[in-house]
Amino acid sequence: MKVAHRKLLKEVDKLFNEEKYQDALIKCSQILAEDPYNREARILTMIIDMAMNEETGAEALYDYYTILKNGDIPNAEEIIQNIIDVIDSKSLEIQQLFNEPLQQQLLYLDGISYSDFKDIAVKQKGFKRAFEDIIFTTKVIITSRDDFIDFLNNLIKHGFYGVALNYLEGALNNYPDDKTLQFLAKKLNIRNET
Repeated sequence: MKVAHRKLLKEVDKLFNEEKYQDALIKCSQILAEDPYNREARILTMIIDMAMNEETGAEALYDYYTILKNGDIPNAEEIIQNIIDVIDSKSLEIQQLFNEPLQQQLLYLDGISYSDFKDIAVKQKGFKRAFEDIIFTTKVIITSRDDFIDFLNNLIKHGFYGVALNYLEGALNNYPDDKTLQFLAKKLNIRNET
């Protein structure tokens, strides 16, 4: 291993422990730009990505990897790669377990998920027309905060101020300190006043 790579890996260690994941990722990228097959940089990139996505166990996995490396275990990267593969497969299984009841609920409620609504209806007709077509017959089921914020923005953008206000009031009752919701409420109040 090049001396420059060792130095960068030491910096990655320091940055990871300081929770400066973006900077650590940049250092790994520098190594991989010169040596795309550097196993240590590839493993660290995966662990850093997990930490950046706030996945449970990323720090513990990093600590375990460090212990393996410091113990001169020759196949440390392979061991960690196997653990990451298991975590990824379990995450996919868990996601499928959650998606199945959601799909059942969508059928039961005669609804459409917001992502399906966007994928199908919005691409074909545009948000406004698609929403007008389903507003009285189909429920749009939103399961993530990002989708909810996007939905509110689209309602406001396309003139559905009353509908947006109803959703916002309910959300603000539950999350009064949410800055994004407060911003949307101000945006909506300004539009209603004009």
